[in-house]
Amino acid sequence: MVWPTILRVGLLTVRCAVYTRKSSDEGLEQEFNSLDAQREACLAYIASQRHEGWAALKQQYDDGGFSGGSMERPGLQQLLLDVYAGKVDVVVIYKIDRLTRSLSDFARIMEVLEKGNASFVSVTQSFNTKNSMGRLILHVLLSFAQFEREVGAERVRDKIAASKAKGMWMGGLVPLGYDAVDRKLVVNEGEAVAVRTLFQRFVELRSVPALLAWSQHSGMQTKQRVRAGQTIGGEPFQYGALRHLLGNRTYVGEVCHRGRTYLGQHEAIVGKSLFDEVQEILAGRCPASARGPKLVLDSMLKGLLTDIHGRTMGPSHTRRSGQRYRYYTTHPKTIEANGPAPLRFAADQLERHCCSALAEHLRSSMSASIEAVAEVTRQASALEAADAAERSRILRSHVSRVTVGDGVLTLVLIDGREIKRAIAKLRHGNDARLLVGAHSDTRPPPNPQLLKLLSDAHRARALALRKPTRTLEQLATEFGRSAERFKRLIRISYLAPGIVESIMSGEEPAGLTSSRLQSLHGLPHGWKEQQAMLVG
Repeated sequence: MVWPTILRVGLLTVRCAVYTRKSSDEGLEQEFNSLDAQREACLAYIASQRHEGWAALKQQYDDGGFSGGSMERPGLQQLLLDVYAGKVDVVVIYKIDRLTRSLSDFARIMEVLEKGNASFVSVTQSFNTKNSMGRLILHVLLSFAQFEREVGAERVRDKIAASKAKGMWMGGLVPLGYDAVDRKLVVNEGEAVAVRTLFQRFVELRSVPALLAWSQHSGMQTKQRVRAGQTIGGEPFQYGALRHLLGNRTYVGEVCHRGRTYLGQHEAIVGKSLFDEVQEILAGRCPASARGPKLVLDSMLKGLLTDIHGRTMGPSHTRRSGQRYRYYTTHPKTIEANGPAPLRFAADQLERHCCSALAEHLRSSMSASIEAVAEVTRQASALEAADAAERSRILRSHVSRVTVGDGVLTLVLIDGREIKRAIAKLRHGNDARLLVGAHSDTRPPPNPQLLKLLSDAHRARALALRKPTRTLEQLATEFGRSAERFKRLIRISYLAPGIVESIMSGEEPAGLTSSRLQSLHGLPHGWKEQQAMLVG
């Protein structure tokens, strides 16, 4: 049994918050569902501890239809806010995997509980988080929960790959020209005429911008869909949507999966010769150097990004001390003499925010189809962890335009919907940095060298986890660092969350520098020891 962190003398009430979660929304419409069953078990446990002053809060923290692999859950976020505000003494859950299935997320949750002087109880699993043995048992349970989640995801991915190899459509956004009937693509003759017209007209115009202007003048629109009772799409084409349509191999009766193409079970709309001619024209619209993978890796938002004044922003880079730094800057031709000053943003940071926003959107708008959910989950995870080429491919398949300006980052999706993120803009030299969420002008700006070091460290760890069979030397070579340097980056990636938070907020001690972190010969494994060594 877990006791609250602070037991008041003459205690009258120990405030207990019940948290419940279910991965899918199936069955939630029932009068008594899984969330209700979890809550009843937790309330019964709280009632059994009434002699100790335990009492359940009226506030309910429920997450129906949310995965335990993500922290982006409204019920959990509200619970953590209340814990941090000191409104909760004990969090009561039915089982540990209801709270999270990720070890890294659990560490973040535990940190919030510690700051709020709170603890938690699992009704069906007895352990005490106040001692080392209890924490060990908890980590073992979480390891199995994470393993179970990963094995399930692998099974779904294997099923999707096998089904696509047979030419089956596995869900997702239905392209213009087709309708989804009994989980199969069926030609919509009215829309198919519009698709063929766009392909034929492109062969005549030989330019995507020219075709875009023609389609808008002709009143052609994107596919209209109804989702959750709301009508989306049915709007004039934008550049990204039109460019994606011209390269979509679904129209020639094919199914693509991870770089491979299979003969689909649906009917083709566009002839193979016409489609190949369009691809040849598209490939010839840019020099060979721009058609290689380097463009994809270096310019994820190229052709999509504008600033708040409607000016085009493009990629640029500079070198300092032998290291290359990428940026997105306002295009010189769009800068007016007496107009607003040009903008420049760090490319890695801006791309990361865009991918993160899209991943959150995908997870929050999943289809009821198991296969579609699995594919959306795969794309959302890839946006946060995959290589740049895969992230760029997924981003461009969903987003037609990105606008960055004071106070907001906006992603316009191909179907016309918008994703907005509140941001704050800070200056550091000539660069504008983006901070998601609230910002206080009284705080010092974070150290860019420390932020870059943390980014490199987490990229190094992601590479090591993604390729566990590689040796340290092979991983270091692929990462572009020496073996010793790569090993130190891996150590730095396991910094205590409190230290990372202080670096991200710019509140780290003056002696905590990038040089000091990189020169450490031994970093303690325990977070308290790290705190004592680096922060004091």
